Amino acid sequence: MDANRIAVQAENLHKSYVLGASAVGALRGVDLTVAKGEFVVIMGPSGCGKTTLLNLMGALDLPSRGALLVDAVDLTSLSDDRLADLRRDRIGYVFQFFNLIPTLTALENVEIPMQFKGVSRRERRERALALLERVGLKDRADHKPSELSGGEQQRVAIARALANRPALVLLDEPTGDLDTATGKQILALLGDLNAREGVTIVIATHDPTVSAVASRVVRLRDGRIESDSAAVPMASPVPTPPSASPNPA
Repeated sequence: MDANRIAVQAENLHKSYVLGASAVGALRGVDLTVAKGEFVVIMGPSGCGKTTLLNLMGALDLPSRGALLVDAVDLTSLSDDRLADLRRDRIGYVFQFFNLIPTLTALENVEIPMQFKGVSRRERRERALALLERVGLKDRADHKPSELSGGEQQRVAIARALANRPALVLLDEPTGDLDTATGKQILALLGDLNAREGVTIVIATHDPTVSAVASRVVRLRDGRIESDSAAVPMASPVPTPPSASPNPA
């Protein structure tokens, strides 16, 4: 594949953790390429290594061995400061439990990555409002996380992940803490972002319904890729996303 079309490239990726006197292998030689614009779901049982792999892609951790490139940048060659810059500018991460700052409004939470990047107050406010509108929450911009439902908090987290126009958006169990109906709305939103705007998305999950909007499913077992194939759409359609506003991302 043309290097300009690659969002993530992992080669012989290993990650081990020391527990007591033993080293436990979370990843054991993973080879994976994600093209720009793909929607990839990483699935497998608990302990298979899917969250570890997602954290490595997100530059939240570094491999014990192997090569890992995100947006053509070798993560293993970067200093801590450069890794922080890469996370801020090129990677959007959505955590299972949202990780919104409770004392800030939805608007202010979405603005934070742009503030760290030095974006002007006016520009970051305009973009944050546009992103909240895109996820169907413009009318909730002044609400704090405690005043939002779980699904609304997840949508704010997705808007925040898109703030700096990242090359890659990673999500850890995005439906794991949501009821079924709200989870389907989040999946519809993600599918729409991928289809309409070409956002590259990688999700780690145990939820098989996520494949309804994905283009590809990678299954892990015991730290290795067990299978890698095109997703099979679910029989029932995913509902319409909460908003269909023009592209701000």
